[in-house]
Amino acid sequence: MSKMLEGLKILDLSMNLPGPYCTLLLSDMGADVVKIEEPRIGDQARVLSTPFFRQLNRGKRSVKINLKNTAGREAFLKLAGQADVVLESFRPGVVKRLGVDYDSVRKVNERIIYCSISGFGQDGPMRDTPCHDLNIIGLTGIQHMMGQKGGPPVVPPVLIADTATGTLAALAIVSALWQRSVKNRGQYLDISMYESCFSWQHINAAFLLSGFGYGAGEGMLTGASPSYNLYETADGRHLSIGAVEPHFWAGICRQIGKEHLIDRQFSSGEEAEQTKRELSKLFMTRTASQWMELLGPAGLCVTPVLSLEESLEEPQALHRNVLVSASVKEEVLQQLNCPVKGPGLDQPQAGVGPELGENNNEVFGELGMPGEELDRLRDSGAFTP
Repeated sequence: MSKMLEGLKILDLSMNLPGPYCTLLLSDMGADVVKIEEPRIGDQARVLSTPFFRQLNRGKRSVKINLKNTAGREAFLKLAGQADVVLESFRPGVVKRLGVDYDSVRKVNERIIYCSISGFGQDGPMRDTPCHDLNIIGLTGIQHMMGQKGGPPVVPPVLIADTATGTLAALAIVSALWQRSVKNRGQYLDISMYESCFSWQHINAAFLLSGFGYGAGEGMLTGASPSYNLYETADGRHLSIGAVEPHFWAGICRQIGKEHLIDRQFSSGEEAEQTKRELSKLFMTRTASQWMELLGPAGLCVTPVLSLEESLEEPQALHRNVLVSASVKEEVLQQLNCPVKGPGLDQPQAGVGPELGENNNEVFGELGMPGEELDRLRDSGAFTP
């Protein structure tokens, strides 16, 4: 059994979601991720939500360092000298003021891959603007397209900007590592939540830039098409129909006795609205499970809309080990699994994440640092507020 990124050492200065999600993906695939945390409370996720912190930081180690202290900065640079990757998510300019920016780290490690995650990037008129996930999706057109036609925008149930950014940062890091293996040089990476969300707008942007812009519920794949939509059933549940291909749509129409709607798959305007009304009336005559008994076995891109709890209990989720579990200190933990699977690849275990500063002695000991030097750093305030 193996882990693809075994032997890779990452220093993670980030907090909350985008950066820790990035390093969770890399840790789950075998990287040694060391969280560099300020000595008072560390990662803010520790106090925001214990389950949230545990999910994102299982398998990682924690070192507390006061980067505002000269000795703390010295301690960090000693670690960076033997690391492969540094990840940070401070506001632009903060790491430079602290003396742990890319140029400072490159002086002790020319081959470092240094990744900065921020809201709007390291330059531009909005670089210093504070933001969170909701602000970013509002500024990139995503939220404008959420909800029903004519209704207000809605708050999504997942953190789109944070997760998109963490995923893109992980891809950028492993790409930079490949470049380093070929050209033997380090790389600076500037990843913004803002541009990460634009990169997820590829379908909508393609239509807009071709002269076919639309709002909430007006796009072919956002609610306008009868063949790609949600329909309520008699028991108050919903069916999800994703019949993009003509043969799927035709099969559904035949199964439900609506053959005359086959040529209305991508209808628009009043014809589309009339088609959706006709289908809505029909689907209200049976429960979701009754419709699935008819449509499910036919393999026609029709599924029920499930709650998260229901989805985790589905046979496919159980078969694919969507959840991992472990007994930790007499507590049984269940967490989402790593989505990357393949023959011979190890999978992570559920975990609680490290205690703040739990691994200080261990991580600095791996540098071969004499005990008296570690004592000097400690006495100089490197690890205390």
